[in-house]
Amino acid sequence: MEAVPQGSIFAEHDIATMNEDDVAGELVRPLCRALGYRQGSEVANLRSQIPLQYDRVFLGHKDTKKDPLLRGRPDFICEVVSYARWVVEAKRPSVALSLEDSQQAHTYATHPEIAAEFYMLTNGREFRVYRVGKPDTPVVKWLKEETDQLLPMLRNLLGPDAMKKKANVEIDLGKPLAHGMGSSAVILGGEVIYEKNVATIPLNINMDGLRNAVVGDRVFRREDGLISAEVEVRSAFAAMDDLHKAMGFSPLVFNTSEEFISSDVENPTLMQNLLNVSFKAGTTFPKTLLSPAGVMPFDVTTLCYTEALGFIDGNHFRGTFAIDYDYQFPAGIPGLPAKVAMRSEGTFDIKFA
Repeated sequence: MEAVPQGSIFAEHDIATMNEDDVAGELVRPLCRALGYRQGSEVANLRSQIPLQYDRVFLGHKDTKKDPLLRGRPDFICEVVSYARWVVEAKRPSVALSLEDSQQAHTYATHPEIAAEFYMLTNGREFRVYRVGKPDTPVVKWLKEETDQLLPMLRNLLGPDAMKKKANVEIDLGKPLAHGMGSSAVILGGEVIYEKNVATIPLNINMDGLRNAVVGDRVFRREDGLISAEVEVRSAFAAMDDLHKAMGFSPLVFNTSEEFISSDVENPTLMQNLLNVSFKAGTTFPKTLLSPAGVMPFDVTTLCYTEALGFIDGNHFRGTFAIDYDYQFPAGIPGLPAKVAMRSEGTFDIKFA
């Protein structure tokens, strides 16, 4: 008998004496159960030795005079009810897995009565998973003794929840945002780096090199067909987030008049944001890099204009930005000019799905 590690999904067995049925019962069935499939389950059903109403290989119309007979039937069908299926074909351990074996399993997976997306081929010693349409290239392969360690990855590939997600992919018929993209995209994260900061009054802190995190949101087409991006930015200093929310900087909304987002680094897309914010006397504000916490003693108007020049690079949008701040203060306040200007320049890298 072959010993297995404590807690393994497999029981002790003698693989050298196994035939195909032994591999199916002693190794494949426990693996399918470990991935979340149970015989008779209304959600993730495990079926074995399924007879087909039409036991021939065919495309289009059935023709019993021309359609070749199937060689056997799949050992198991793992079915996420109403979503998707994948099949398993077991071979005896004494035979090395071949392209012909993969092609045989492929005919089961592609049979219209099964219509699977993936299939697994194993001789008990080695396991291989293929995607339908690519019988010569496994998606993943591993040895039996590696199975327990790889279970999390296998569940992410073949488990019921993973199969549901694959089946729920929506067909996007909208106008794409850029070459290779859909009509919308979710922002996963990124960063904004402030490389240069200058102002018409002395700054009490050096902000060059400041990094803010991009934490959401989305890029989409508006009803007028133009592209907008809503961007959630989190400051490196928590108190700044409260100020940004008060000023309407969260989320930042960028717009472009270009039909598509550029994929050419030499011809980046211009995206713009313009905010005009007024603070009335008496407004409370938190401590920031530029000022202590307190209450606004007078009215302040702020005009903030941002230009971002960027291009698509894989699933990233990269480029440079410049932000111009114009602060308007009431005239006649001692020691304070009526207008203060500040400019920040830097780079950004945003990842999206």
